[in-house]
Amino acid sequence: MTNYQTSIEINSPSELLFEAISKNLGDWWGNQDRLIEKKGIVFKVSWGEPWYKFEVVKYLKNQEMIWKCIDANQKIDGLKDVEKEWVGTEIHWIVKRLNKDRSLLEFEHKGLVPKFVCFNFCSDSWNHFLEHSLVNYLTKDSIGNV
Repeated sequence: MTNYQTSIEINSPSELLFEAISKNLGDWWGNQDRLIEKKGIVFKVSWGEPWYKFEVVKYLKNQEMIWKCIDANQKIDGLKDVEKEWVGTEIHWIVKRLNKDRSLLEFEHKGLVPKFVCFNFCSDSWNHFLEHSLVNYLTKDSIGNV
């Protein structure tokens, strides 16, 4: 079965992209309870009652991260039995520098497959958060001028 994956070119330096996906999740995705600065860190991303807990299993600063979902309380209106569906899945982030002002994000949510009850909802959500929220966060004027 096919995992959810996407690649996005972003008008942003790779260092700012990596910072957005490791330290500034709250600015474009969900509330982050701990900064991601090394392998082994356990952190939670939440939206009130729904939340996901991850362990960082790979960390190469400004290049690559892998998060393993170790617990969850996923809540999606109209969908049943999705609370723990992400547990055991892995989120892979690969950041590539295209030039000093442009980056490529290669993203894969390994284990998020069509047989999951939440697959369509979660895929659409990833599309929104990565292609719109993250891109808008990184390309707004104030980010590049920090």
